[in-house]
Amino acid sequence: MPRAKEDHVTMQDVILTKVTRAIDVLTQTADEYEGLIPSILDLKTAKMMTDLPAPIPGQRKGDRSHLGSNLIHDETLLATMYALSSALNRRDLAEAADRYIKRFATHCTNTVTGLFPWGEHAYWHLVDDNIGNSSRLHDPESTNPAIHDHLRLAPVWLWEKLFEFYPKCVERFAEGLDYHWKRMFHPEYSRHGEIEVKERPEIWDGCSFDFPRHGGFYILDWAFAYLKTGRRDFREQIVRMLGVWGKHRYSDGLLPYCSRCKKIVTAFYRVHACGQTMGLAASLLDTARLLQDTEPDLASKMRREGVAYATAFVEAPHDLAEGVFLLGFKPNDPERTLAMPVWGSRYGVWPVAPPALLCLSAYRHTEDEKFLRWAETVGRFHLSEPFPRDIATPANDVGLALGLLADLYEITGDKTWRDGGLNMATTLLDVYMDNDIPRGAAGIDWYESQMGPAFLLHGLARIALLADGREKCPVEADYTTR
Repeated sequence: MPRAKEDHVTMQDVILTKVTRAIDVLTQTADEYEGLIPSILDLKTAKMMTDLPAPIPGQRKGDRSHLGSNLIHDETLLATMYALSSALNRRDLAEAADRYIKRFATHCTNTVTGLFPWGEHAYWHLVDDNIGNSSRLHDPESTNPAIHDHLRLAPVWLWEKLFEFYPKCVERFAEGLDYHWKRMFHPEYSRHGEIEVKERPEIWDGCSFDFPRHGGFYILDWAFAYLKTGRRDFREQIVRMLGVWGKHRYSDGLLPYCSRCKKIVTAFYRVHACGQTMGLAASLLDTARLLQDTEPDLASKMRREGVAYATAFVEAPHDLAEGVFLLGFKPNDPERTLAMPVWGSRYGVWPVAPPALLCLSAYRHTEDEKFLRWAETVGRFHLSEPFPRDIATPANDVGLALGLLADLYEITGDKTWRDGGLNMATTLLDVYMDNDIPRGAAGIDWYESQMGPAFLLHGLARIALLADGREKCPVEADYTTR
């Protein structure tokens, strides 16, 4: 329903005006590319930048999508467009989101393996009109093939849209996930899979690099494809992946970064991976809900394991009083202990807002208060720690922080979260939204989808609409960062 008009302009009105203006400009820019939104744009002109700007601190060239478009970067933006289309009676926003997804599904997915050109290391190159290979941004002489890496969860609503526009691409993607399993039927997988070559990853003696959270991504992907196609081989893949991690748990219930790792890989060797464990937990709980009517026994197993992993995460040796939130730790080895910051992530170091959001997702699944309490602790630190204007904080960090406060308000009704979210939004509009489209990070002069401006636009829209009323907010929580 359209929002009621009032005689005075509220902060919520200001926020929604800024957000819708940004989306309008982004979708206008997409007109030149059949609906796909370019990843890197000049702030002043909203045109795709031909020269790649230098990376910000903590950003890798090989993760960027220069001269291209990346659906995994943009899915949260598209979700926001669908929600605002309903909330503001703007049918054109849903039409623009449909145009983007239909173009991707029908034009960009016909790869050799069926794996999509999206995620951390691949994208769709808008100038060459083919698969973009991010490794060549890092090394122009590289001959490495384009690599599939999920980066974050592809949510069910996105799979529904892709299936609506081109069902075959969903089925082929689920088939292609088989190329993440290692060679020689070894019981491990790689988070990396080749897109254009039907080859399984090599087994390296030093480390397996089969991060737990990626296994959770694939489980949900296969579950969706199984429900749509009825193919038993997709169910078999789910069961196979479920069997990977149980034997690798530490006594505290947490998982390692990799199922197999030698001491030479010091960053992962015998490290208890708190964030990875929570990421897998969230995907198991989501997939259990997806399968509960069709496969109740399998769903029950997923739910039990998901709750156990999520419980291990919140019971890890975080120091909540001091705001020390562990991403990973090695017992009795401070050098291998890594905490998540409230502000200012970099590659390999997550901000704390995403796992706090996953705790809220777990709370919604279980109604277990320990998950809500953990997230509330993180929320209080976001309210108490001033936003640092002097570092290039990615828009991802602040958007997810705002999303956390919004979700806490929706769940609890405590107006402290609402008011804190609106105050934070005021600051963020000043730092990131002083042009038509948002900065990719504080202090830089370009938009870049890899830095997460989609999460900023989503968080702003969500807190504004929640502030107008908690009931049935059309902008739903985003739990895809895991």
